[in-house]
Amino acid sequence: MRDLVFLSVFMILACLSLRRPYMAVSLWLWSGLFVPSYWVYSFAKPISYNTAFALITFLTYLFSRRKPVILMDGVVVFTCMFWILTGLTTYNTIIIPELVWLEWEKFSKVFLMFMMIALIIRQRHEFEMLLWGLIMSVGFMGAIEGLKFIASMGGHKIQGPTGHLLTDNNHFATALCMIIPLIVYQLKSVEEKWIRAGLVGVVGLCILAILGTYSRGGFLALAIIGCYFWIKSKRKALTLLAVGVVACLSVLILPQQWYDRMETIETAATNDTSFINRVNSWKVHTLMAMDRPFLGGGFKAAYFPTVWERLSVDVDKVNFIETPPPGEQSRAAHSIYFQVLGDHGFVGLALFLLIILLSFLKMRWVIVTLSQPPWNEQYRWQVDLARMMQVSLLAFCVAGAALSLAYLELFWALAAAMAGLSMQVKVMVLRDNSRRNTAEVQGYSSRA
Repeated sequence: MRDLVFLSVFMILACLSLRRPYMAVSLWLWSGLFVPSYWVYSFAKPISYNTAFALITFLTYLFSRRKPVILMDGVVVFTCMFWILTGLTTYNTIIIPELVWLEWEKFSKVFLMFMMIALIIRQRHEFEMLLWGLIMSVGFMGAIEGLKFIASMGGHKIQGPTGHLLTDNNHFATALCMIIPLIVYQLKSVEEKWIRAGLVGVVGLCILAILGTYSRGGFLALAIIGCYFWIKSKRKALTLLAVGVVACLSVLILPQQWYDRMETIETAATNDTSFINRVNSWKVHTLMAMDRPFLGGGFKAAYFPTVWERLSVDVDKVNFIETPPPGEQSRAAHSIYFQVLGDHGFVGLALFLLIILLSFLKMRWVIVTLSQPPWNEQYRWQVDLARMMQVSLLAFCVAGAALSLAYLELFWALAAAMAGLSMQVKVMVLRDNSRRNTAEVQGYSSRA
């Protein structure tokens, strides 16, 4: 029965998106993060919903008569350069090529989605449709896990969907931290009280789900998000009250093991085996980049056992934090920065950091530009969206410092949305300047 209902909904959504590129790309993102096959069990399970929505996106954009204006954008340019570089590093990989090409194909699909979002999403309803895709995927899963956590009185072990990049509890916590600011933006944009109440509930359940993952990185990112909202809030007392309610509920539910886990943050550098293993992995991935500074080793090359053993012999060359020898057990990068560094060298890391920095600065430019007359009232939604996307990006950068999530769809979709918003505002400013110049010329002609 569930498969029949889901397949019927899929057909309806597919038909609705045939003439709406923004809806198609939003559903493409939704299906990639939600993983529909995880929720069905019978004849609807083998269907590749993600591929179907991707094809619909390409077709609708290709035959669309009114395509958005495309301007030269630094984020898009650097992302294209980064994707080309990943192809070069994959071609010149030092491990089994077939394994690395599979990873490159996965990232290429993410890159294509990035490009389509950057090309399509411009208007307010299009951005909000994209955000609804994120809320109904990551936010929905967070709400479900939060309810399970409450029902079990803290006994439920929270993880993401099986067979997904977000399966790991730390990865899932990072995605939830990134989604919370975007839900807050939707709270400001909707007027229906019952939808607003539902979104408030989703935020609260996502916070509980983050705590229930036992992720220290997720907890730190959540703390930073909370501090931001408290500092920026005009109703600080109400914000503190909301935090107090969530804190009281957490105290009632969270077991002692959670507090013991969070206390290890203070002593992670000296007594935490997990942190020491992460540092050793950072060292090995740094050695990989030092050995091949321009191309790195390719996707997951430093994680390959024979490469790990060879590089770990020289770990003392990068002894920025004293640790015991890495051992023979190979490990993932455990950092978006060292992951890119080991996979694609110093050039790849520079491009990756430029994408993050430029995205943040572009949102800053949007905020400053539209906060001044004559834009400050009419385009308030763009300022709010830019701020929330900045907070979401900050959560990714903080939590991702200890996680291998550099190729997460959610991050690249966020970067693409930032590029789309920046291009839209540039078009507005250029058109306004053009009208002013025309008016000045006409005024000068009439006076003459």
